[in-house]
Amino acid sequence: MRRPWTLLAALALPALLLPATARATGYAIYEQGAAALGMAGAATASVNDASAVFFNPAALARLEGTRFYVGGSALAPITSVTDPGVEDAEAEEMVKQVFFPPTIYASHRLMKGLGFGIGVNSPYGLGVEWDADEFSGRYLTTKVDLQTLNGSACLAWAPNEQWSFAGGADALYAKVLLNKRTLLTNPTYGLTDADIMNVEMSSDFTPGYGWNAAVLYTPAARWRVGAYYRSKIVVHVDEAEADFTQILTGIAPLDAYLATQVPPDQSGGTVLRFPALWSAGVAFDPEPDWTVEADFLWYEWSVFTDLPIYLETTPTLSSTRVEDYEDSWQVRVGAEHRRGSLAYRFGYYFDKSPAPVTSVSPLLPDADRIGVSLGLGWAFGPEGNWTLDAYGLGLFLNRRYGFTEDSYRDFTGDYETFTAMAGLGLGYRF
Repeated sequence: MRRPWTLLAALALPALLLPATARATGYAIYEQGAAALGMAGAATASVNDASAVFFNPAALARLEGTRFYVGGSALAPITSVTDPGVEDAEAEEMVKQVFFPPTIYASHRLMKGLGFGIGVNSPYGLGVEWDADEFSGRYLTTKVDLQTLNGSACLAWAPNEQWSFAGGADALYAKVLLNKRTLLTNPTYGLTDADIMNVEMSSDFTPGYGWNAAVLYTPAARWRVGAYYRSKIVVHVDEAEADFTQILTGIAPLDAYLATQVPPDQSGGTVLRFPALWSAGVAFDPEPDWTVEADFLWYEWSVFTDLPIYLETTPTLSSTRVEDYEDSWQVRVGAEHRRGSLAYRFGYYFDKSPAPVTSVSPLLPDADRIGVSLGLGWAFGPEGNWTLDAYGLGLFLNRRYGFTEDSYRDFTGDYETFTAMAGLGLGYRF
């Protein structure tokens, strides 16, 4: 029985090398299993592979044998912003990036009614980059890179054929990079709005801890009801590095003076807040080869009150950006049709943005969104013990206005975003 966990450890190593950044509601990433995402993530009650570690650990008690599920997604957001106060203003586009959050899960049934699972994934992340020299909002941000790697371990127990319960622990490691420019806003030597300094704060992975609990109920042969809770996690980043780099203006007297004003590189810190998640779902099999499900999710985004920046050597330059996010919700519905060794999936979801208008900014241009997905599954091998799942998802964000107050200059913008996603998952059971 030691071989499965040795294999999982080997698979987890490359996952540590992958960037785990993306942009979803707030900075949550629900793309954690290709089979479930084919149904737009509606899987709380019907998940039947090792990705149950994420979608509903109570299902682990009903999975026979030992199972693995390995995969990932490619997320490609396209965002632009236009100044609504300027007639015929040209849109400024975010630097195009593609992100690859990994997913690795394993489950094992210890005995009838008792199972456990472990997993490695990236449930949160943020990747934003604007042109550092030309973007009009570069004094707010030029780059944000929030990466997370979460390890979960869950134990599930089914006292009878109808009920199963689960509980577990999460260890989430987070690292962050924040980058922006500082502007010279007062006319000096004939200059206005000159970039005079680049400011960057970066950290290594820092841990935070949480817990999870789940239940799965089968009231009748064709019905399943599931619910899952994952606690909030707060990560205190105390060993970040803040670097201040002067940008020369080309005017020697001014550059000499500004050199005396550049703070020294120093240690600093911040606080990263990750919300609790509640999910509940109902699955129904209208025919033996069909499954339909509807899920409701509640994110406690009100935990994201602010983003503080602490500096040790020059504490007077410490700052706090107020966010005041609100709790938000999602509705996800999906269906699966099985024909022989193939499974056809489709789904839809609506995701309510938690960001108030004053927190919609180049740092995090969040908005309500609609997702539409298609998926395909294929069981193969001598006993059908291998599965290959694929999905594609289009994410359409509503146009969103944002107003940001800043010590240098207020920033207003109309943001438009579209995100294309695709993913694969490979499963094996024995």
